Amino acid sequence: MKKFAVLLAVVMLGVFSAGVIVAADAPEKIIIKEVQKSKPAVTFNHKAHGERIKNCAECHHKDEAGKEQKCAACHKAEKKDKAVAFKDAMHTKCKGCHSKDAAKKAPTKCDGCHKK
Repeated sequence: MKKFAVLLAVVMLGVFSAGVIVAADAPEKIIIKEVQKSKPAVTFNHKAHGERIKNCAECHHKDEAGKEQKCAACHKAEKKDKAVAFKDAMHTKCKGCHSKDAAKKAPTKCDGCHKK
């Protein structure tokens, strides 16, 4: 039983450490402009969001650890197959924290993220 507990602890440590190591290689800021039509591009502080969320798979939900892609790799301007449109994906994922009732300091209006 002790061997199993030690093995489980080592595996869990490896899993959680992998996320930290991968996040260390992630860019600090990203400019999201791939499918902009009417609003200015968004400068996305990847590092700050990663530190707050802590789980890369929360956003990079289809990618293997260490092989994360840009959101626009799957989410295009229009819905394609099972992937929702880029704008819908971003707004759905982001509005949980970027809402008026959120206790966080996240922007809540369009021009808070889409700065001119």
